[in-house]
Amino acid sequence: MAEKRKKKRGFFKVLLIAALLIAALFAVLLAAMNRRDGGVRAFWRKLRGERTATEFFFENASHGDAVGMDLGLAVAADSGLYVFDETGEIVYNRLYAWQNQALARAGDYGVVYDVGGGTVVFFDSGKLIAELESQYPVVSASVNELGYVAVCSEADGYKGSVTVYNSLGTAIYRWSAGNGRVLSARVSGRDELLVLTIGDGGSRLVLLRLDSEELQADYTYPGLMIDMAFTQSGITAVTTTQLLGFSGKLEERWSRDFEGRFLERYALTGDISAVALTDYQVGGGRTVETFSAGGDVRGTLALDEDPLDIDVSGGRVAVLTSDRVTVYSESLEKSAEYACGFGAEHVSLRPDGSVLCAGTFSAYVYGGK
Repeated sequence: MAEKRKKKRGFFKVLLIAALLIAALFAVLLAAMNRRDGGVRAFWRKLRGERTATEFFFENASHGDAVGMDLGLAVAADSGLYVFDETGEIVYNRLYAWQNQALARAGDYGVVYDVGGGTVVFFDSGKLIAELESQYPVVSASVNELGYVAVCSEADGYKGSVTVYNSLGTAIYRWSAGNGRVLSARVSGRDELLVLTIGDGGSRLVLLRLDSEELQADYTYPGLMIDMAFTQSGITAVTTTQLLGFSGKLEERWSRDFEGRFLERYALTGDISAVALTDYQVGGGRTVETFSAGGDVRGTLALDEDPLDIDVSGGRVAVLTSDRVTVYSESLEKSAEYACGFGAEHVSLRPDGSVLCAGTFSAYVYGGK
């Protein structure tokens, strides 16, 4: 009798272990689905036969911004942040009453913040991750594809400071500037921090490591530097008069002068940079030019209209004008063109090959597979 009870207990023990293993495998499967193709919610929608949205409608974003989030959309509207999934459904929103909201995105992560305020909202395509509070007015914020956020702010006793947060929203590094006002900062992977400051001597790039307080390298530019990005071969920076290329230690390697033309738009990525230039002195000639990370000219294109926005992603370049968006290869050979005369102001290239154009109240998707 005791032996029967022992066998029975052994049988239930095996069942319990099997159930736990199945539950663990199911959790791993859910986690894997959540990291790809829009997550679990999108998986169930596809299972039910629901289709990817081709249009999105939102609150007034006349003073805001909109960017594609994988196959969804993030909108920094006048009334708040709205994040949509690929079916066009609002996943979540965060209401605010800001005057100068700005939006930045990389990969599946995004940040929206109030310029001059004290709050940075950190999110991804499926949830709000954290609200990062700054003691001093925020100047700018950026996020990288691994979810590392760099928040630039004013600071007592210094010209400005940068605080870096990890993908959980935890502050892990802080740097203060004494000789120039901090304008922007970028994090490369999990290791390096690049900061742009401006002062009496011009613009300055500062390179730091997140595991050290020591300065790794710096570079001073006599004019106005606007932005910068880590690339496959080092760093690219854009100024009001030229593009500059650096090694990973801020050693200047190449420059491409705008030759008296005015910079209208630009997009900096890890492999390709694009600039839209206008020459008002010779009849308003407009061009778009693309460059490799090493400074080689990849393409030159003449435009008939002013570009309203540019996006570069995955070897493609999208140029938005008043009534259409045109998609090119990195060498600026046209591959597609779509009419979008509904007042579009922003363009985003999406990973499925489509392109998203967003205006004040709506966004539409064109092309794709």
